[in-house]
Amino acid sequence: MAKNETAKRIRVSSGRIGLLLTAFLMLGLIGVFATYAAPIPAMRGMITETALLKAIAAQNPAQIQQAMQQAKPMLGIQSLKQFATLPQTRQGALAAAILLEHDSTAGSQLISYRLRLEIIVIGIVAALFGVALLGIGDAAPPSPVAPHDDQQEIMQP
Repeated sequence: MAKNETAKRIRVSSGRIGLLLTAFLMLGLIGVFATYAAPIPAMRGMITETALLKAIAAQNPAQIQQAMQQAKPMLGIQSLKQFATLPQTRQGALAAAILLEHDSTAGSQLISYRLRLEIIVIGIVAALFGVALLGIGDAAPPSPVAPHDDQQEIMQP
């Protein structure tokens, strides 16, 4: 009889297992989709840097000014302070390209860190969801043990 009760308690339905697998598959999907977001700052920086370098190569002052204005929104706070002091010349455009490269790299590293952190947190939550779903915490409490002969004296009033 005790074996039958244990079998009932341990048996896990296929629906619960399916939901647990879904939780971990969602973690995998989030990780896959996150890989598409990771290179965005680097790609945007590279496109803008290419525009700056083309303007420098063309030696057209109007094109250099336009490329530098295009680079301005891509820069961080510290780089914007340095950018404000740059002249709208070839040397200024080269310095802006260097600032842009630095900020693009820093942005990509920050996004990579945040994505890894997101995947770790979601993995832990999925694991906790799986534990709750499979009912591991639902184990029946142990049955009370009958007192031994030497404990009968304690039990008597």
